[in-house]
Parts: sequence; structure tokens; C-alpha cells
Amino acid sequence: MKYISFSKKKTCKTKVEIRKGHGLLTINNLSIKKYFGNIYNKNYILLPIILSSLKNFDFIIKTKGSGKISQIFSIKIAICKCILLFNYKFKKIFRKLNFFSIDNRIVERKKYGKKKSRKSEQYSKR
Repeated sequence: MKYISFSKKKTCKTKVEIRKGHGLLTINNLSIKKYFGNIYNKNYILLPIILSSLKNFDFIIKTKGSGKISQIFSIKIAICKCILLFNYKFKKIFRKLNFFSIDNRIVERKKYGKKKSRKSEQYSKR
């Protein structure tokens, strides 16, 4: 039996599958250390797994788009959703630890006549 969930943050899209297995965690067919390297925030991914004590399950994660930090937070939310499909009793714990908080901020679009979305050329009086 496998459980699948999805998540988004900025332009990052993430899909997580949980299957019975040996406790492997792969991100885009790579290990967590190879994919994220020395980013200190990668432990956010492991928190929901440790709290739910799912050691005999494999986590297959596919993610694309945005930066590494956005991918980490998107993966965390998708893992939490997937664990809830498996066992709903963890909902109170995840809510208390604020694991479901989704950040809806996205980049503001560039407007015509300006250099960026709000930055404009310096005003000259004369």
C-alpha cells in the first residue's frame, strides 16, 4: 500500500510517496545528503518522520522548481500530509508544532515603465 500527497511553495511543486520498505528517504533519486549538501535546514524534513516514528517506510520524494529552502519547506508539508493519510492521530501534534503553515507569498510581477516591480528611475525636477 502506498500513500501519495502534494505540496507547493512559490514555484516549487512536490510529490511524496510513502511505501513499506527499509526506511529510505530519496529526493529525485538521490539521498538527502547528496541532494541538499550542507544546508542546515534539511533537518526540517526529518522532523515529521521522527515524531511519527515511521522507520519501516520508504519516502520517495519528487520535487522541482524554486530554490532549495523552498523545496525543503514544501517537502515538509507534503510529508506531513502523507503521514496524516497513513495515521490521522498525528494531526494535533503537527498542528501544535505549526507544520502545516503554508506561506502564500510569491514574487510580484514586473510593471512596464519600471526597472523591477516597484523600482523606478530617479526623478529629476529639472
